[in-house]
Amino acid sequence: MLRELRIKNFAVIDETAIELGPGLNVLTGETGAGKSIILDALGIVSGDRVSSDVIRHGADEASVEALFDGVPAAVRARLEDAGYACDGELIVKRVVSRSGKNRIYIGASLAPLNLLAEVGSALVHIYGQHEHHALVRAETHLALLDGFAALEQVASEMARRFHDMASAWRDLEKARRLVEERQRRRVLALERAEEIAAARLRPEEEEELRATKQVLAHAEKLYAAACEGQELLYEGEGALIGRLGKYAARLRDLAGIDPGLKTAVELLDGALAGLEEAHRELYRYGKRVHFEPGALDRVENRLAEIERLKRKYNGSVEDCLRVEAEAREELNALERAEEELPELQDAFEAARAAAWDMAVKLSFERRKAAKRLKRSMERELKSLGMSETTFELHFTEPGDARDEPPFLLGGKKLSAAGIDQIEFHFSPNPGEPPKPLGKIASGGELSRLMLALKALVLAPGDVPTLLFDEVDAGIGGGVAEIVGQKLKQVASAHQVVCVTHLPQIAALADCHHVVRKEVARGRTYTTVRQLKADERVEEVARMLGGLRITEKTRRHAEEMVTGGRR
Repeated sequence: MLRELRIKNFAVIDETAIELGPGLNVLTGETGAGKSIILDALGIVSGDRVSSDVIRHGADEASVEALFDGVPAAVRARLEDAGYACDGELIVKRVVSRSGKNRIYIGASLAPLNLLAEVGSALVHIYGQHEHHALVRAETHLALLDGFAALEQVASEMARRFHDMASAWRDLEKARRLVEERQRRRVLALERAEEIAAARLRPEEEEELRATKQVLAHAEKLYAAACEGQELLYEGEGALIGRLGKYAARLRDLAGIDPGLKTAVELLDGALAGLEEAHRELYRYGKRVHFEPGALDRVENRLAEIERLKRKYNGSVEDCLRVEAEAREELNALERAEEELPELQDAFEAARAAAWDMAVKLSFERRKAAKRLKRSMERELKSLGMSETTFELHFTEPGDARDEPPFLLGGKKLSAAGIDQIEFHFSPNPGEPPKPLGKIASGGELSRLMLALKALVLAPGDVPTLLFDEVDAGIGGGVAEIVGQKLKQVASAHQVVCVTHLPQIAALADCHHVVRKEVARGRTYTTVRQLKADERVEEVARMLGGLRITEKTRRHAEEMVTGGRR
């Protein structure tokens, strides 16, 4: 709860410190004394936006400092996650500078505004003429209904099941996208593997083809050379082998006369054998070299196909063959990967059924509770001086939106809160149709609406400090006493700070502060002081009697304060 509030150079407040206690804390004072300024100051340490206009004339900066104790565990956990130590007591300070160098401190450390707003909204709610009202935000209405119907645990289970379903859906969609991607990759891998396989590439083939191309391109010359060689060596007139054979025979005879020629004979015999082998090779070669029509075109086409594949797969023939092998491996892996999809589908279906079943059951309970809350609220508001008020809970639908499984089906939209979206409507005037609170409720009406709700939905785990401004607008007499009792009831579960003009409410305070405006040395000052028991009687008497306070008024005030203590 809020233990202490220190304000310096804020609007017409020079410097003041306000100590607050548990239960019902009341701020009273003359109209225009500056009571709402106190709430504005607390608003900025709760995360509200602020401008330099709030700085007191003549000062360079304004500051507001708040001390909270008994900080809720959720707030402590959030602060610790953000790196701020909190042992159950928390100091928040906001400094507003004319230079624009505004500063926020949580504990002793500088902090960003978004963190302050998050923490502040969990520590303090301000109802009334405040710029932001929790009650006009439709997203808060469902939680209030759940609180009234004691459905918080069911709603928490609903949120858990929704998040389980959402997680299973994300996993399934990711797997489906992977399957689609895998299908695309499968088609691509299959095309690669089949294209390269159909080409029947061999690592050495390209060199062989180039050699063949070279031969085919010069086949006519090669054939002519082979024929010419055959004729020169054996077949033509004066062929070299025939002439040389005759000479070798003659020389062999002469070697019988002179053995010195024997070596020459041997060399000639070897040469003849070589020439004869050359003739035979030329004959065989001449048989192989031919001018088959289209042979060269076929070789060139095959080389072009190989070159195309090499360019396509950015490498050599060996690289193309490696691409084919990798594509085959990828095809095998992709087939194995799809086996997990049915398991994910089953897990999602189970989570979806659990979430939607819980949402339907929760919606049924909420609709029953909505009828009870309507009756209870109208009864409470009647006791608070709003006797002709109509209060309704409107369950809204997504409209004509098309189904978007699994979150939007049959006109029902599933969220962590279930399938219900509600908005509070009310009409304070007979004959006028109920409309959304945010569009027609005044500050005083909002305060009394929230007071009625809090009286019906006492949840100690909620925001620990509630501030009500103008909760007494337009009421008096017995209704004012009932409003005070409602505030007292709410204060049994929350710390309540209330700005009021009614003695019936002030008399019930557990802690009473008076706000006064004074003029000294030509400057206006607003001061805040906690009242003692006898001073409380005087203040309540002032509220009862105005300018002229009689003994009868004082006795009446004393009776009210004494009764309030009881």
